[in-house]
Amino acid sequence: MSFHVDASEDTALQAALLRQPRHVLFPPAGHFSAGFGESGWRTAVQASNEHLIPRGLTLGFQTGRMGTDVPAERYLDTLLAALRLQADALAEDREVVAMVLQLGLAEALPPVLLGQLLDAVPQYLRTVARPQVEARLDAGSGLSPAQLRAVGCTRLNVIDRADAPGPAVLAQARDAGFTARYYQLRVPAAEDAGFIGRLQTVLADAPERVLLPAPCALPEHPSSERWLQAWRLLREAGYVGIGGDHYQRGDLPDPNGPGDGQRHCDLAGVPRRDRSDFIGIGLAACSQIGEVFCRTEDDLERWQARLRAGHVGVAAGLILSEEERLAAEVAQSIACDHALDAAAFEWRNDVPFDECFAETLPALAPLLARGWARWDGRVLRLAEEGRLLWRMMAACFRPAAAIA
Repeated sequence: MSFHVDASEDTALQAALLRQPRHVLFPPAGHFSAGFGESGWRTAVQASNEHLIPRGLTLGFQTGRMGTDVPAERYLDTLLAALRLQADALAEDREVVAMVLQLGLAEALPPVLLGQLLDAVPQYLRTVARPQVEARLDAGSGLSPAQLRAVGCTRLNVIDRADAPGPAVLAQARDAGFTARYYQLRVPAAEDAGFIGRLQTVLADAPERVLLPAPCALPEHPSSERWLQAWRLLREAGYVGIGGDHYQRGDLPDPNGPGDGQRHCDLAGVPRRDRSDFIGIGLAACSQIGEVFCRTEDDLERWQARLRAGHVGVAAGLILSEEERLAAEVAQSIACDHALDAAAFEWRNDVPFDECFAETLPALAPLLARGWARWDGRVLRLAEEGRLLWRMMAACFRPAAAIA
């Protein structure tokens, strides 16, 4: 995880941006084992149900590679069947605190069907009084934000695209009654001359949050210069990092409160005050219950057959080892709190911090030397530039296999 250190701070930051690991908070689905099946998932759910105070639930609905020839009603029926089976396995006191309609779902299901999907959730699962419902909408979608608000979505996240009027879509949502509007940036391409202009228009509209790019998908010719400039424009506009890639308008209260090592970025990349289990519903959807992960079938016919047989359709999964669990806890602290309290880690886990990470701690040395992080007693604190590079900081504590 080393990188060339240049005398120019900008050059070093830009080089580091492009070398960030893609999978640092969670193992990639490609590392899941096909030997992990339905019984393993049900065992994990049952164990989670028995917690004295069960964690809340976040539901993530997605399309996967559904294809354009699948009737929307048919896919909705499949999602509802999967929802029913998941609900049957969960204890009655589990509560849904949030729902995420992943990118593509709002285009795949007409608003009336989206409304039926959202209305079905409280029929099968208990929900908090006002669960968050985030809809992720491609900037090039022809769907009206008002249509999403009308069926129960409370938050709109517009996903930027070079050839689409993302700022205009965001503006349309202003009067639709959403509790919050987000704008998600992608890694800018070198040929995307309008990237900074779109961002400036977005900042003038002042949405509640702007999300910095994630390195999960890089264009053929990424512009790290514009990526860095976007971060600086956010800071100049008064936006403050609140965890992961989320930057919130500075005049709003931090929704997560002070960091205590228990905050968590879920599988949808959303920082939350408390850790919640994540149930993914859809083709190739990933879920996390405690330290157990799984992925459902990625073929619609096969998945539907599994559902008809009374199975959720688990195709692969894994269980974190104790070493991986400890590393994941540290990575989450760095992502969500931009700090790591070694003494608090020891108190929670009864494990000497320096011994636990003796082999990985040296990887921090070049980052500390750059001034991107510093030790304040036994607390590792990320500098402003380090917060931009939180993945690189967190990767210092992860096993190599977890950050491929």
